[in-house]
Amino acid sequence: MNFKRIQIIFLIIFIMMDGFLYLSFNRSSVGNSDSSSNNILEEMRKDQISFTKPTTDTHEGYYFSGENGTTLRDGAAALQQQTYRFNGQELVSEFKRTIKLPEGEAKATLDKIVANPLLVINGKDYTYSSKLSRDNELIYVQRVAGGPVYSRYGQLRFALNNQHRVIGYSQTYLDNVKLLKEKSKTISEERALTWLYQYNEVPNGAKISWSNLAYTRLLTARGQYVFLPTWVFAVKINNSSAVVLKRVNAYTGEILKTGNGSNNSNANTEIFTMT
Repeated sequence: MNFKRIQIIFLIIFIMMDGFLYLSFNRSSVGNSDSSSNNILEEMRKDQISFTKPTTDTHEGYYFSGENGTTLRDGAAALQQQTYRFNGQELVSEFKRTIKLPEGEAKATLDKIVANPLLVINGKDYTYSSKLSRDNELIYVQRVAGGPVYSRYGQLRFALNNQHRVIGYSQTYLDNVKLLKEKSKTISEERALTWLYQYNEVPNGAKISWSNLAYTRLLTARGQYVFLPTWVFAVKINNSSAVVLKRVNAYTGEILKTGNGSNNSNANTEIFTMT
């Protein structure tokens, strides 16, 4: 039995176990009716936590695996009007001339750049993310299996200078994507938010700046990244400019403990500054 087959068997077993947890959570939460969810949301308001009323809609998503393969290296020779280098599997580019972003037309200007195969490799696979972007960095996320990828393994990040001109970008790309399980239904945004609060992940006085359903990395196995649908909440604490990203497994409601390193990490947050 070769290693690739062992790896696939391992991933399938892991996903089956996660599916069992999902069923267990569903059974244990049968009593969590709309009225009890409303009670929890009311408790959050009493704790001076501000948020937009979450939806009760459910969605569907996949487990999938992917890797940062050779796609960017294979396509880099065709790029024009820029110099580039590789930092591991990440392509780092600098435009020979900075690009002006006219006021009110920043996204439209960047969309044209991203769509040009002579400037960006496989740009058609990325969409702009206003939620992840900042004043000095505009971010496009790769879309896989019908959803956005919130991960450094599938992003296009444009760097801006003090004159709000684009100086270059960094790019990672997930390829060799394989769906590991049939499409499954997710929990609602409301259920994810109430569980996040019940797990003491939202302090008193915090603000939920935004939320979104996206794919985030669950684990890494020999260069293969496994992703699953995740409710991502941006939590702003005590009027600080720092926003902490909290991730909730959209199948089980478990708080995800993911980081940027190896399989195991104690980190479950990402901190960045937003305006």
